[in-house]
Amino acid sequence: MEVVVPEADPKDGVDDSRRGEDNSIRPAYAGLGRRLAAYLLDLLIASASVIVPVYLIMRVLLATGTWAPAGERAPWSSHKYLSQIAVAIAFFLATGPIYVVLCHASPWQATVGKRLLNIYVTGEDGKRISLARSLVRGVALWSFNLFGGGLLSIITVAGSEKHRALHDFAAHTLVLNGRPATGSTLGIWRIAASVAPPVAWMLATFLGTA
Repeated sequence: MEVVVPEADPKDGVDDSRRGEDNSIRPAYAGLGRRLAAYLLDLLIASASVIVPVYLIMRVLLATGTWAPAGERAPWSSHKYLSQIAVAIAFFLATGPIYVVLCHASPWQATVGKRLLNIYVTGEDGKRISLARSLVRGVALWSFNLFGGGLLSIITVAGSEKHRALHDFAAHTLVLNGRPATGSTLGIWRIAASVAPPVAWMLATFLGTA
């Protein structure tokens, strides 16, 4: 009796052209180009979602006379140490760390950038990662980038069999082509939780240090 193996659904993160000799389906791992494009797209989306609301709110406050900066803006060197830290944290939050962590642990298993480019994050077991693991992955990502690990991650993604970055090794995650088989809702609360804290922090920082 002939055994008919169904074709892989691209939404399930597998590629029918990548079957092994035993006719089993192997995952289609996301390549460097698509991963970099998604990262840059997410950076733009996250930054815009914070900077634009902050800018509009500050313009309204200035126009209504509710707030006005005290004299000319002081140079960076004149700010106190804690003020400099507050500004640095504000810009860091504007790049979307909360957004990335919450999205990767969502039913989408992807940020908006990854979703648009049809890739998603999963555990080594092929299942959706928990919020804790997503946090570990996010911390590892920014920690490695802070100490120059971004270039090494590019090399490991391009050269490793499963196209894994350093933060993927740290969190035991994979990035696959396609979309997860289950779950299609990102959740409004995740969007609000991703945007509200950075907007509030950056707004408070600018109003307090300008």
